[in-house]
Amino acid sequence: MENQTNRRNFIRKAGLYTLLSQVPLMGWAEGFSTLMGEGVKPAGEFSLLKLDKILPAYNFPLFTKFSTSSFNLHYALYNLYGNNVTEAGDFMLKADSNGKNQQFGFTSSRLANNGIRDKSRVYQYFVSGSVVCSNNVACSPQKWNVSSKISLAEDGKAFGGTGMQNIGAVKGGEIHLNIGEKEIRKSFGTRTLSWKWGLIAVAQKMAEASVPEQQLAILDEFDAIYSKQVMKLRRKVTLDCGNQRMIDFKVFELTGDGVIPTVYWVDHMNRTVFVISGMEAYVLKV
Repeated sequence: MENQTNRRNFIRKAGLYTLLSQVPLMGWAEGFSTLMGEGVKPAGEFSLLKLDKILPAYNFPLFTKFSTSSFNLHYALYNLYGNNVTEAGDFMLKADSNGKNQQFGFTSSRLANNGIRDKSRVYQYFVSGSVVCSNNVACSPQKWNVSSKISLAEDGKAFGGTGMQNIGAVKGGEIHLNIGEKEIRKSFGTRTLSWKWGLIAVAQKMAEASVPEQQLAILDEFDAIYSKQVMKLRRKVTLDCGNQRMIDFKVFELTGDGVIPTVYWVDHMNRTVFVISGMEAYVLKV
């Protein structure tokens, strides 16, 4: 009898939280305190719950205007482990358009080895580069120049020969890479090519152009290709983002072979505000 009662309570709560996960109106503090106070997450995935520890104090960034063609966005990077949300770095993405092409510059800085200290030293992983893309919804890369290194946080110098440079270009259905003295060619098939960090801009363009789905091949870290990927509009949600400021979001999700599903929250101005996967999150700064 006790097992039956527990099972009924579980099913009742699962049904309740499944309903709550679809409610189109949920304020930062009220929504998360209600859901998490019960100790039960909603049945089904509602990705913002992974940020429940930081969102109640989050100040929604206000822009007077925003363009998906030319922008400069700055994100805080968080690691998501269990119920912990720890800040791990920064990511900046800048874009300019000349009509035919869109040029991106980006910088990623994150703690290496989860920020573990070695004799009081903290190591960071830096990646920066420039990417020239087609001016399409997929932001298809044409050529890029990217450098990466692991360095001590205090001096920024490459540690132990970790500095690398990746120069690449797309020719036909292949990417051609020059990494150091190596030349590598990889095919990405017939799908439209995009790139991992550029998906922030892809979600924005899909929201602006009302594109519900794209079949993509994703260039990951500029040297690996995941060919069977889908970027899809998952739902539309209206949230109270503080002070009864009601904001409409379009929520896109990337799924496919070899990648962790990643969710992109795009606001009413077509800005990607949150990027959330099972392991990390990007949160737009003011």
